[in-house]
Amino acid sequence: MTEPKKSEKAPATEQEDEKAPATEQEDEKAEDSPEQQAAEQAAEKKFVEDTLIRGEAAEADEKGELPPDATHEIVEENEGEPPTIRRRRFKAF
Repeated sequence: MTEPKKSEKAPATEQEDEKAPATEQEDEKAEDSPEQQAAEQAAEKKFVEDTLIRGEAAEADEKGELPPDATHEIVEENEGEPPTIRRRRFKAF
């Protein structure tokens, strides 16, 4: 009978597979406090408002094109809330 080489690892058991470590992103979300979540929401709202003020967000025309200075497309507008925007291109100076 041959013994496995020291460099070879034994196959993972089912229990080890179930306890796979979470990704960093999942860990960060799990650790967010209510204050952190509120701060992130405020920052997101400010970013959208500033993008609109600078004219970098606009609705696409019938052909799906944006005005030359727009970098973001307005994809959804709800009453009383800032619109949902999506980056479409980077600004060319």
